[in-house]
Amino acid sequence: MDTTQLAHPASGRPTWTVRPASKLLVLLTLAALTACSTPKPPPTKAVFDFGLTPVTAMTRSTPSAALLLADVQAPMALNATAVQYRLNYDNDQELRPYALARWSMSPAQLVQQRVKLALSARGPVLAEGQGSPTHALKIELEEFVQVFDQPQSSQGRISLRATLLKDSQLVDQIRVRASATAPSQDAAGGVRALTQATDDAARQLATWLDQQEP
Repeated sequence: MDTTQLAHPASGRPTWTVRPASKLLVLLTLAALTACSTPKPPPTKAVFDFGLTPVTAMTRSTPSAALLLADVQAPMALNATAVQYRLNYDNDQELRPYALARWSMSPAQLVQQRVKLALSARGPVLAEGQGSPTHALKIELEEFVQVFDQPQSSQGRISLRATLLKDSQLVDQIRVRASATAPSQDAAGGVRALTQATDDAARQLATWLDQQEP
C-alpha cells in the first residue's frame, strides 16, 4: 500500500497517511471480497417438451377405421425424465444425463402424444379403455437420445418398433428409425432435434399403416 510518513502537527510524532490512489485500491479490494462472499442463487433446471402442436396433414376424405393406440412401452432407462446424450467419440456405451435439463414427462409419453396426433389425420385413434376396435397398434420405444459424433456435431435419434394387430392376431411389424441434426450442442439443441426426429418417425408410421389396408 502506498503511504507517506508525516509529522503530527501537535506532538511531532510521525503519522501515516494513505494516498488517494491507495484508497481506491483498498475500496476495490473490499468490494471484490464482498461480491465473492455474497451467495448466488442455485441454477434452476430447464423443463422441456415437444413445443407447440404442429400443423397436421390434411385429413383423408375417407377416414380409416378406428385404431387402438396402446400405451408406448420403453426400457427403464427411458422411463426417467432426464434429457440424455451419448458421446460417440469418447464412450458410446455410456448414457449420460444433462444435469440441468429434464423432460416434462417420460419420453414414452411424449412420443405417444406425437404419434397419436399424426395418426389422427387418418381416422379415429382410441386409447386403452376407450373401446375395442379390430385394429390395435403397439409401440416399443428403443432409442431416444442426443448423439455427439464430435464435440461440435450432434443429432437427435429415435428408434421404435411398431406392431399392428387385428383381432389380437399379428398383421405386421416394423422398426422405424429417424434422426435430425441438432441446431446447438446443448440440451436445448438436443430437444429440438429429438422433436423433429419424432415427428418424422410418426409420419413413417402413418405411411406404413396406410399400406396395411386392403
